[in-house]
Amino acid sequence: MKKLLFLPFLLLALTATACSGDPVEPEGSATEQPETPDNDGRYLVLYCSRTTNTEGVAQRIGTTLDCDLIEVEPETPYDTDYNAMLERSQQEQAAIEAGNFPPVKTSVESFEEYDIIFIGYPIWYSHMATPMQTFLHEHAAKLAGKRIALFATSGSSGISTSVSDARKHCPDATYTESLLLTSGSLSQAESRVAEWLSKVGVTTN
Repeated sequence: MKKLLFLPFLLLALTATACSGDPVEPEGSATEQPETPDNDGRYLVLYCSRTTNTEGVAQRIGTTLDCDLIEVEPETPYDTDYNAMLERSQQEQAAIEAGNFPPVKTSVESFEEYDIIFIGYPIWYSHMATPMQTFLHEHAAKLAGKRIALFATSGSSGISTSVSDARKHCPDATYTESLLLTSGSLSQAESRVAEWLSKVGVTTN
């Protein structure tokens, strides 16, 4: 498993064989469940994580599937002060709803070689973390027709609003069943991830 790094404003083509917490939400699922892919399918894990919760889940998925991870990073790092971070996230969510997306420094040139894109994020005020919303908005055309498997971490919020965020920003992708790990279930991540990958249709060795 390799973690791929992306420089600001630089588009990089991914050539590696493919396959990333923060507070966590209740488990939900999208209605579409595509056919099971071949066992040798290629996967990519995209994630954003202000603390280590979502990152830990992403790394577990990457290790299980022996695939690469890419971290979606905001152009301006978040303040380490929790209250300041909450205030900024509220401001960014309001900006997104007005059509103004906070910039991120992560970009991917193409997803053509990947069968499933795993996308992970913390849930902030019921919504998908704003950096990932920006990433999906900016890459919507490139992700059209791709299978996306969402996973999220949350303190107590549910996942349904964040799934709606994904569908709004990236409407032409196909969404599989999603995974939510809350603060109460994060300790069960290993078994929950394994069960979820099976439901998604990924067979591991």
